[in-house]
Amino acid sequence: MPVRRGTLGGSKGLGRVLVGKRHLARIGLASAVLLTAACTAPDRTEAGAWHRFELGLCEDYPEETRSLTSARADLQLAHDTGAAALRIAFGWDAMEPEPGQYDWSFWDAYVRLATEQYHIRLIPYVCYTPRWATADQGPDYWRSPPRNPEDFGRFVTVLVQRYRKWIHSWELWNEPDNQAYWLGTPGQFAALVRAGSRAVRQSDPRASIVLGGLAGKLDYLETLFRDEHLAPAVDIVNFHSYFETWHPDPIEKLPREVARAAQIVDTYGQREPLWMAETGYSTVGPRPETSGVYRPWYDDEHTSDAQANALVRTIVLAAGTARLSELAWYRINDLPPTNEVIGDDNNRHLGLLALDRRPKPAVEFFTRLAALFRQPYRPVGVRLEAADASAPEAEVRAFEFADGRYALFAWLPMPGSAQPGQKITRDNRSRRIALRLRSEGQRIARVSGLFSRITQDVALWQKGSDVRLSVQLTGSRVTALELQAR
Repeated sequence: MPVRRGTLGGSKGLGRVLVGKRHLARIGLASAVLLTAACTAPDRTEAGAWHRFELGLCEDYPEETRSLTSARADLQLAHDTGAAALRIAFGWDAMEPEPGQYDWSFWDAYVRLATEQYHIRLIPYVCYTPRWATADQGPDYWRSPPRNPEDFGRFVTVLVQRYRKWIHSWELWNEPDNQAYWLGTPGQFAALVRAGSRAVRQSDPRASIVLGGLAGKLDYLETLFRDEHLAPAVDIVNFHSYFETWHPDPIEKLPREVARAAQIVDTYGQREPLWMAETGYSTVGPRPETSGVYRPWYDDEHTSDAQANALVRTIVLAAGTARLSELAWYRINDLPPTNEVIGDDNNRHLGLLALDRRPKPAVEFFTRLAALFRQPYRPVGVRLEAADASAPEAEVRAFEFADGRYALFAWLPMPGSAQPGQKITRDNRSRRIALRLRSEGQRIARVSGLFSRITQDVALWQKGSDVRLSVQLTGSRVTALELQAR
């Protein structure tokens, strides 16, 4: 049976060039990947079980710059991309500027607009201390713990009672393991969470309580669950990731972080669901140092195209763990240079939209993946066998979906942060891999590229349920294929 070889892009389907079986056999000697649904799933979940994994977005609405006009445009984009949820901040300091005096002027209209007109599920976090509620009257009052955690609990009670018709999860604080957002101790944070948790349980017993998203220090999570015994106060654990921007490790280390978080909640909690409801990648552009902890290897890192590929790598690796139930990409909009930000300049370049609201390539990639993972899925196990030890490593993930489709993703992983003084070079890495997929008796009728912006160099051969593909990988570009059975 012949191999069809050529380029795939968007929905163009199979290429036109035909070559014989010997060509595929020769490729197979160099490297082979065996994918089979019978393999063990990536974590301790039941092999073959179907999973749910929803994709959302994040956006901030500080009182200095927000408007319902810009918010409406954001909600339209979230709706158009298929985002299941939108993570926003309810600022305690702005909503209760004086004890018992509340400002709902923007949020009443926003909440109804988001949920009733655009049908977006809001997943807010409640954060930041008003000056009146803390002993610290200096400039850091907003990230200092309140004198009395019950002041926070009373505010959460009022907030939940006001919006419980439209909002069904409440995240308590943001990045308590990051001194940029919390100057208290883990014990003080645990007291704050307990006060907020009691308020939610009493005001809306059906609502979920989300632990304030951690900046990534999972030792802090262990302290909260093991030493502070905080697990009974929360239903969901959220933690963030910014690999290759504010973390020296490559995105390919993400499954390790998920496994560590899962181990903590399994050991000291009740196997709480995990969220990664804030993750992103900066388009600040190539520079000797992206941040204080990450230095690029290649001259195409932190460009708009690199962000699109980073988004795919992040979502695919997160889904592959079969342990995360929610992932939210930060953020919708880039920020102008006049906007004050916490941290470095990367914060101004995390958006899916440029300053002129022009969509970056990541918008298309997010939209396609949101549609794909809207249905139940299960990871397809992967085994990579490479005879050529000098060839670059390849990362491969595959999924089966409830409607019978398969999706396959392959790329060359990034090396992590470069050493100080290392010269930035062009990414000339290249490798052709051969893959074998068992289609469970189904005949593959169509193979297409998931993203129209990327041309795929792919060959296909099938005999019975044995599907073989040859894929050319180049640089950090992700090859993303959809396989549809008859």
